[in-house]
Amino acid sequence: MKQELLVTRDPWQTQVAVLEDGRLTEFHQEPSHLEGLVGNLFVGKVNRILPGMESAFVDIGLDRDGFLFEGDMGPSWIIDSNGNGEEGDGRSKKPSVKDLREGDRILVQVTKEPMGPKGARLSTQIALPGSYVIYMPFMDHVGVSRKIAGSERGRLKDLIRKLKGDMSAGFIARTAAEGVSEEEIASEMQALADLWSLIRTRSRLCTAPACVHQEADLVARMLREVLLKGDGRVLTDDPDLHAQCLESVSGLSLDPARIGLWSGPAGSLFDHHHVQEDIEKALRPKVWLPSGGCIVLQSTEALVAIDVNSGRYTGKRSLEETAFAINSEAVDEIVRQIRLRGLGGIIVIDFIDMTRKAHREALIQRLGEALKRDRSRSRILAISEFGLVEMTRKRSHKSLERTMTTACPCCEGRGRVAAPWRTAQQVAYALAGAKGRGAVRVLVSPDVYRYIKDNAERLAFPATVRFESRSLTHPAHFELEPLDR
Repeated sequence: MKQELLVTRDPWQTQVAVLEDGRLTEFHQEPSHLEGLVGNLFVGKVNRILPGMESAFVDIGLDRDGFLFEGDMGPSWIIDSNGNGEEGDGRSKKPSVKDLREGDRILVQVTKEPMGPKGARLSTQIALPGSYVIYMPFMDHVGVSRKIAGSERGRLKDLIRKLKGDMSAGFIARTAAEGVSEEEIASEMQALADLWSLIRTRSRLCTAPACVHQEADLVARMLREVLLKGDGRVLTDDPDLHAQCLESVSGLSLDPARIGLWSGPAGSLFDHHHVQEDIEKALRPKVWLPSGGCIVLQSTEALVAIDVNSGRYTGKRSLEETAFAINSEAVDEIVRQIRLRGLGGIIVIDFIDMTRKAHREALIQRLGEALKRDRSRSRILAISEFGLVEMTRKRSHKSLERTMTTACPCCEGRGRVAAPWRTAQQVAYALAGAKGRGAVRVLVSPDVYRYIKDNAERLAFPATVRFESRSLTHPAHFELEPLDR
């Protein structure tokens, strides 16, 4: 699989597009006036404790308090005046929100950005990611990415154990660590340990709420998460970004030739690769498949529903074979759309019904294989009796829809507005209550105006009422004005 990372920047934002075999599979952007929150460490102040919800609200200096769930609490979380953790004040060795007190200074890490009315999701299980390993200061554990197998898995585990020695911390080897030398891994482990020492010092000296560590910016994160784990390349149309990328990978086992500078006209990098065109398509609910079938994606507050339809494809052999062919084709596109749109939480896929057990099992296997290319964790359940597949996908950032769009001011995000006949009915009720006022002008939306004119004989509004269309009028709103104005 050929992978490319396209990076561009303008006065408003930095944008990164991930292409796999020439097709857009991921899109990320970071506004110039805002910086990402996920991965940042804050010394927050406990504002409110909810024992019945096993959670607490923590002020980390944002508009809304962050949310700390008991299941996200680690073994060391309170910071006293000396900068010590839980070991320093002798509190419970098994963390519980009941052990917290309002006003406590607590070290937390953001795991999910604020979404809608919800504040940031917080954790005290601190993890500092590097290019090859993840440093966990409050754990005594050595692990290796599940994507690394065979003898290399054993080599990395033994190597990290040796380098860790009596260090009271945990380390996990990332996928990018495969084949990396002992010197490079040892250097990064020490750098992360030094970074943690600096964070502890800042935590001791700061006044809550305060940010004590900021995760790498979007470009550096994507280089670390994507480029180091494969043999892809980076292409940017900004000379400053090109220099930044080269600096980010200096000292790493990465060929600088894999980071290129776009030679085409300024601002044409995304246009050349049809990135904006694919983004516009990803904001629509319906996606057509090459065979003529289609999938429809709808996001709600509770879950994401995906429906697979046969569309224009009729097949050639039997209904079962037709359903299996469309479902199989849909799997790859569904995973691509999930990644591109940044969908997460509970996802329910309604495949076309299949009766053969072998087809159902093959479909689930194909879905699992396709999800292996996804960097976010997911879990799939077997196809239900109704032909539904339930899955979950970790969500840490806003979806593409929430980032690129806002709720419609007409329907207020519901996707529906009042039918013209209903608004006309409300106008009739209002006119009945305004008898004796003389001639009246009624301002309505174009659709309502058209409905009233088409049904003038049946509706029989008084001759003293004059309707006028106004294009900017809300479909469910109208105005009554005396004609003598």
